[in-house]
Formats: sequence, structure tokens, C-alpha cells
Amino acid sequence: MFFVCALFALPAAGELYKWVDGSGKVHYSDQPPTVGAQTVRGASAAEAAISEQATQSLSAREQAYQKRLKEDEEAKAKAGKEAEQARLKRENCDKARNNLVTLQNKTRVYSTNTAGQRVYLDDRARAQALASSQKAVAENCR
Repeated sequence: MFFVCALFALPAAGELYKWVDGSGKVHYSDQPPTVGAQTVRGASAAEAAISEQATQSLSAREQAYQKRLKEDEEAKAKAGKEAEQARLKRENCDKARNNLVTLQNKTRVYSTNTAGQRVYLDDRARAQALASSQKAVAENCR
């Protein structure tokens, strides 16, 4: 019985041609193309349709995967940039606080000029430096 069924199914199996056109799209057909075809033996037209659907589905999944990878890379880059900005803000805050403490606690404060000599701040310059330092703390230490 098996052999009889196999004999009837034999003529149903035809040749299937597969080729890639100039734009890179894969085509399946029961008619041979003019140039550069690859013959797929023993495959039916239904199998070719299923194969093309699977190829399209695989292509869609690959595109979705590539999109997710790109989004993940962008998110990591953004998180890294935000972390670097937060680190710089913490460093600026620490420097501003140290400067403020120095101005508040020391009676004689100096800076160096371009020649490398000490220049002591008078009361007016110290008050300006203190106000500037308090502003820097307010901006950087939120």
C-alpha cells in the first residue's frame, strides 16, 4: 500500500528554482530564471512558500534584534554620559565646599598671582570670594 501511494505522489514532486535578483531579494519559482538560478530538487511550491515566509519571518526577527541591540547601546552610552556628568558635579561640589570652608575658617587667605607670589585678600575681596564660593556650592551641590 505504501509503494502504491508513493507512486502517485512521485509526479507531484517537481523542480523548484531559487535565485537572487539584482537587489538581493531571493525568489522561488517552478519556472527557471534566465541567468544564475539554483535548482532545489524535491521541494514543492508549498514548501517554497513556507520557506519564503520563514525567511521573511527570520529577516523580521533579525531586524528587531538589531534594533534592540542598537537601543541597548544607545541606552548604555546615555547612562555612561549621565554617570560622568554626575561624577563631575560631585567633584565640583567637593571643591566648592572645601573653598567655602577655607574662606570661612581662615583669617588670612591668599591666592597666587601670575608671577607665583602670594597675594593676600583684603576684607572686600574676601567677601566677594565668599559670596562666589557660596553661589558655587548652591549650584553644584543640589
